[in-house]
Amino acid sequence: MIVVTEKKLTAIYTGIAQALGATQEEADIFARCHVRADLRGMYTQGAAIIPYTVGLTEKNIARFGVPFKILRDEAGMCLVDAGFGVGVVVGTRAMELAMEKARKAGTGCVWVQHGGDFNMTANPVLQAVEQDMVGIVMRNEGPRVAPWGGRDPFFYTNPIAVGVPTGKEPPIIIDMAAGSFSVGQVVMAARDNRLLPSAHLVTSEGVYTDDATKIVINPALRESKFNGGIVTLGHKGLIWALIVELFSGLLPGVNTSNKNNYDPTGEQPLNDGAFYMAIDVSKLQPVTEFKIAADEFSRALSSVRPAEGFDRVVVPGEGEAAREAQRRKEGIPIRDEDWQGVLDVAARYKVEANSTN
Repeated sequence: MIVVTEKKLTAIYTGIAQALGATQEEADIFARCHVRADLRGMYTQGAAIIPYTVGLTEKNIARFGVPFKILRDEAGMCLVDAGFGVGVVVGTRAMELAMEKARKAGTGCVWVQHGGDFNMTANPVLQAVEQDMVGIVMRNEGPRVAPWGGRDPFFYTNPIAVGVPTGKEPPIIIDMAAGSFSVGQVVMAARDNRLLPSAHLVTSEGVYTDDATKIVINPALRESKFNGGIVTLGHKGLIWALIVELFSGLLPGVNTSNKNNYDPTGEQPLNDGAFYMAIDVSKLQPVTEFKIAADEFSRALSSVRPAEGFDRVVVPGEGEAAREAQRRKEGIPIRDEDWQGVLDVAARYKVEANSTN
């Protein structure tokens, strides 16, 4: 484990993006989103995913410098073709557009075609929260997850995030996969040869297991293929996956996840979609009053008497906010193999990564 400062990591990620052809604005977004994932402890969406994200740009599956084309535009909603842009850049721009519409109409909904993998789903909802808005984000991709009761991959992990601004308490940030686990969690469990907390993986033979090594073909690769799938968490997880497919696939007119069942190339990237929503709290009630109520709600939730085996009830987003504050002061711990992956990419593009600052 190595500890890296936020400043150093930002400089490395910025340099990598610029070497890949990003504008200064795109490089700043790329660095900020990946560093924030590292700060919040979502390491599979930060340092660990850098080689994978860079690989997408090298294969022309994700692209810097592409236009953000509005196809349909209404007062409170629009449809955008992002041109297979780099996911974190697309996500940031889409939420900016959603917030712009929310300031005028109260709510802003943006559907995105060809937006790509935006990594930590919490990034765009935090973007909204920091402007005193509620943010909602979700997206689909290619089949990785079997529906409850099935054995074949049909859905993506179908991430969904909701962010709610607060006053003195940490923002309420729900960031989850509709599948029992994220792709990164499964790959890392296989890499570490450790069991997952529940038997919600299914092999190609239809056997449920908690052993990720039985379905991950090559754990050394972040984009490892699966011999089977992650199972949605019961019928409720299945419903969440369906909701994401409705909002991210069917409504923007792109493929549902099961139709993205092919290896993407520069000539044929995945035809996936995403949904971004911003709600301007001030259009409903004074923001200060809302934040007071949100704080009271958060404190009430965390004060519920704990059950046996638990220390306390944790409000979603609380732990990540604490890690972010601590790591901004003390530095960001990164696993050795993940740091080596960043160093390898940096060396390939002649980006300075060995300074101590």
